[in-house]
Amino acid sequence: MTNLISEMAGPKLRRDCDTAPNATSRLMVPRADPSGSLTAKLLVAQQSHVEEADSGRTDLLLQGLVDRLPKPNGIWSLDDRAKWLRTAAAIFALVYKASDGEHREIGVVFVKPEAERPA
Repeated sequence: MTNLISEMAGPKLRRDCDTAPNATSRLMVPRADPSGSLTAKLLVAQQSHVEEADSGRTDLLLQGLVDRLPKPNGIWSLDDRAKWLRTAAAIFALVYKASDGEHREIGVVFVKPEAERPA
């Protein structure tokens, strides 16, 4: 009965592994690269890609801060301006590195105009 079913199904497809017990597969495996590992090359490529992408991109914190600026010719109180500038200084400290030996802080203070200062 089994032979009858297999004959009805058609001829059996022959595979290379059916002909020889120790035959190898046709699967191609890439040869090892003697000049360096693939992982190392991928890491270097990824790092350079990240550096290229970051070179023209604004940090999201800075972009968010700029987006919070009021419209030109709008009303913006001095207290709110100072708060925005202090926030900018804090973000700059997070995003950018200072030169070696620079241990100063940026501050925002209110100063009266010279005409109002007592003599």
